[in-house]
Amino acid sequence: MSEAIANTASVHLTFSDDDRVATITLNRHQRRNALDDASWVLFRNACLMAEKKMRLRVLVLRAEGGHFCAGADVRELAEHITDSTWMRANQANVGAALDAYAAIAVPTIAVVEGSCFGGGMALAASSDFVYAHTNARFAITPAKLGLSYRLVDCLRVVDTVGARRARELLLAARELDAATALEWQLATSVSNAPVVDANAKTQALVRLSGDSQRAIKSNLLRIRDGQRADDDATRTAFAAAFGSADFAEGAAAFLEKRPAHF
Repeated sequence: MSEAIANTASVHLTFSDDDRVATITLNRHQRRNALDDASWVLFRNACLMAEKKMRLRVLVLRAEGGHFCAGADVRELAEHITDSTWMRANQANVGAALDAYAAIAVPTIAVVEGSCFGGGMALAASSDFVYAHTNARFAITPAKLGLSYRLVDCLRVVDTVGARRARELLLAARELDAATALEWQLATSVSNAPVVDANAKTQALVRLSGDSQRAIKSNLLRIRDGQRADDDATRTAFAAAFGSADFAEGAAAFLEKRPAHF
């Protein structure tokens, strides 16, 4: 069952599987899903709406029209090139949208077809799993436009592909085909059926402990933000798991040699 929560022209948010799976679908296919200012705001709102679902286990990001996301709408930017107030607001909206997605507390899956450029690459680099079509192309193109890339977005690219390869993407604006993206660990897998692959991964993730995934994802986000040692919060979360209902079920299932039911 799929419940439509937000159904705008450019961003769709739906929940399924008793609210355990959220799907955000980009739908500006006439612009290869390049997102205008309004769409970035809608995207952030969709992420925040998804996070409010207590049963949420997985968030899937996909797009209509054969392309994932060509980044920001350069045509719109050019139209406002002399409006510094608009530009500052737009930069804040784009950053807030990217950060909201990167901070999602549950596993995230991106299904990438066609173009994955600029801000689209920032989304892919922030995803836990990327299932790419064989026709996918990945690039970070600010150097071709006279623009820059936020430090935090650079960091997410470095974390994904490593410092040396990040320089190829960021400084040289190198475009990667799907096979190279897989080799560079930007893509989890590459196939002619990435939606099918992502659906299989989604169901596999839903069968695992959501409490475990949230706790581990929290640690991964802390590591990405520079934390290198446990603190009171991480120690408390680690200890609490041993008294949780999920661990009671997982331990019982292990001893009884049966699948756990979380």
